[in-house]
Amino acid sequence: MKKVKLKSSILASICALLTLIPNFTTVKDGDLKEITKPYLGVYECKIAQLGDEDLLKNFSHIHLELKKGGEFVLHYGDKKGNKEQARGKYVYDAKKQTVTLKMTDGNCFQRTFPLQKGQIIVSFPVGNRQLCLIFEQK
Repeated sequence: MKKVKLKSSILASICALLTLIPNFTTVKDGDLKEITKPYLGVYECKIAQLGDEDLLKNFSHIHLELKKGGEFVLHYGDKKGNKEQARGKYVYDAKKQTVTLKMTDGNCFQRTFPLQKGQIIVSFPVGNRQLCLIFEQK
């Protein structure tokens, strides 16, 4: 008799917990992407052009890292071995599938770019030419 009462009380507890799950605000609509944050990580620059000029020929690497807590770091190095980095803040908008980057190291730069299918496409005018950078998630 005790086993039946124990099993039924465990079953009742599980049912009660299951009815509470839709009320949790940490998981909206049960979307796994909101929990795992798949946009976090390092993105490698595959294309860097200013107008018709290929900018990648001047760099050994250009990487954009989106970190937890809304911080990004842009790592880049020239062919001579000099390495630099720039830091900033970002905001990811899951509904619009965009990332807004804001430089925090003295530059007044804030722009929003699409982040879709593991790619960030940076495109904006510089003078009378268009700057285009395509970053792919590693």
